[in-house]
Amino acid sequence: MSDIVLLTGGTGGIGRAIAARLVESGYAVVAGDLEVRDRAAQSGDGPLAAGTIVERHLDVRSSESINALVAQTVSLGRLRGVVNCAGIVRDTPAATMDDAQIDALWAVNVAGTARVCRAAAPHLESGSAIVNIGSIAGSVGRFPRLSIYSATKVGLEGLTRVLACELAPRGVRVNLVAPGFIRVGMSKDWRDISGGEEALATHVPLGRLGEASEIAEVVEFLLSPRASYITGAAIFVDGGTHAW
Repeated sequence: MSDIVLLTGGTGGIGRAIAARLVESGYAVVAGDLEVRDRAAQSGDGPLAAGTIVERHLDVRSSESINALVAQTVSLGRLRGVVNCAGIVRDTPAATMDDAQIDALWAVNVAGTARVCRAAAPHLESGSAIVNIGSIAGSVGRFPRLSIYSATKVGLEGLTRVLACELAPRGVRVNLVAPGFIRVGMSKDWRDISGGEEALATHVPLGRLGEASEIAEVVEFLLSPRASYITGAAIFVDGGTHAW
């Protein structure tokens, strides 16, 4: 029976890099994402072989969607890890932020992660791990128009710490990876807020944007037995941006 990692946001730039790195390490990956529409076209009724990635539709705003995918995942193998990478960015200037944008950010970035953890936790055995994907925005306040996004990432850090303490007696670790500015496709909101890649690079002490593969390396480490004494931690992978 294969060791499976359930990965939300699995078809985005960072999500795909994480999936690729995990299969290199011998995991099978169930990559859930809102953008995956045709579930019938995806095979996966039997055990999932190591080194395999299957994509499934997942809406982290829906407990029904999450519960269905978790049930399907545990039928395919042994659930050994969860990576919560699903997230959205919205432009929320202090004076004009829109209620719908506020609600959307919270529903996906915080409540969505909490729902996935709630559904998956009962199936995780000792030695398993959860990795939540946060952001340096949860620790740095100098980037305007990101107030609610930043608040959601602070919320994820709090969720991570409490879950780490709750699940520690069962031998399940919970950590957070906080990426900095990563070279992936930008949404319109993020491009408008940030000014684009060249502008972002000026904020990075190492002088460049990170690669999605550099996030994936840290996620894979935290899921592995090599990180057996790390839980409740927030690890920054940001070229030094939060230190500045």
